[in-house]
Amino acid sequence: MEEKMEMPIPFAELLKDISQKEMATAYVLIEANPSEIPNILKQLATIPNVKSADVVTGIYDIIVFLEGEDQNEIGKVVIRDINSIPGVKKATTCMVVKI
Repeated sequence: MEEKMEMPIPFAELLKDISQKEMATAYVLIEANPSEIPNILKQLATIPNVKSADVVTGIYDIIVFLEGEDQNEIGKVVIRDINSIPGVKKATTCMVVKI
């Protein structure tokens, strides 16, 4: 009698019945008062949705990477939390899209 070998179940097959909602993500391009950049970075570090914040050269001073449940949560974080930080002159939000 021939023994039948079981094949491993692919990971995608294991997860097919589990609801997975992708997080919304965005980059926020911040123009800031140069003297306030260290304080802005400290404040950004306290926002749970902020995954990274980097000081950059060019027309923007800081680039922030955010995650949220959806674009509405991203918008609330930018309006409520980021724009209210002293020294932030302008914040431009760039939503990440899947193409």
